[in-house]
Amino acid sequence: MLKLKVMNEPEAKQVKWDICGHENIVHFLQSAILNDNLAHAYLFAGPHKLGKQTVAYKFIASVLCQAKTNARPCGICASCLQLKNNVHPDFYLTQPTINPKTEKLSRGILIDQIKSLKYKLQQSSMLHGYKVALITNAHLMNLNTANALLKVLEEPTKKTIIILLVDDVLDLPQTIASRCQILKFLPVATNSLKIYLENQGMFNSSWLARQAHGHPGVALDLAHHKDLAKILKNNITDFFKIMESDFSDRLELVNKIVDWDKDEAINISKLTGLLHNWQLILRDIVLIKTDNEPLITNIDYLAELKKQAQVLDFLKLKIILTKMNQTSDYVWHNINSKSVLENLIINL
Repeated sequence: MLKLKVMNEPEAKQVKWDICGHENIVHFLQSAILNDNLAHAYLFAGPHKLGKQTVAYKFIASVLCQAKTNARPCGICASCLQLKNNVHPDFYLTQPTINPKTEKLSRGILIDQIKSLKYKLQQSSMLHGYKVALITNAHLMNLNTANALLKVLEEPTKKTIIILLVDDVLDLPQTIASRCQILKFLPVATNSLKIYLENQGMFNSSWLARQAHGHPGVALDLAHHKDLAKILKNNITDFFKIMESDFSDRLELVNKIVDWDKDEAINISKLTGLLHNWQLILRDIVLIKTDNEPLITNIDYLAELKKQAQVLDFLKLKIILTKMNQTSDYVWHNINSKSVLENLIINL
């Protein structure tokens, strides 16, 4: 009996990504690639370290990949290798840059960067495929820069994809958001993150998953950079030191808590991380006071947390949390980060 060989068409065109969580978004983007139904602009929205940039690069690599039968991105074709080495002629990354005069990182996207991007997107594709632009921290654009980008979005060139990464959709002008396919990234379930980390060969996956609070990027950073894990633990112990110190001792702790840098942008990053760690401690204290101890993050500091839970009532916790939130706002309004931390510590 003659057996006909039936070609399995889906095998000729596949997309496979190793992503932690965000299943619906991944499926949506992969389907768009397989069905050749790509939008000209996407807006990836969600807090830092959720995985927006990881998904964006997988998406970009798959769109640009030249593989015919292998799952995309194949990782071995010329396009994949060029993208990996940051030399792909049809991929344009726009992000805050270092000011050559001050040697400091700019706090946003400059209008000249968008004008340059517009010019590049108007040129023909070097590899006769898609041209893809990725704009990180798009929420840091000022009004003039945003208007320049709007013109680019209003007049999309053929086979061009623009991807914007933002913390919150509301941080962008509605005129820009309305011209993009919006994909909102949410925290990954702790257990899903734990399983993913275990599959990656991480030993302390439970601790990493708890500390990450649904942010895979945080867990991976802590796993791969021991200095970050050390800073995290120092931030936690410093909080308990402050709460048990008097006024004069607290002032001395300001210089010891943060290794201050000449670049204020670096100080802001350090202070932001510190405040985040402290806010999670307050969350743990509230959980203990409401009989939800199994949900706490810093299980290794249970004794210290319980001690503070006995000392701090809900009103005091609310006041401290409000002051921390105010401090977070201050550092983004050109107020000296060291002064801001000093003011917070004195008034805890």
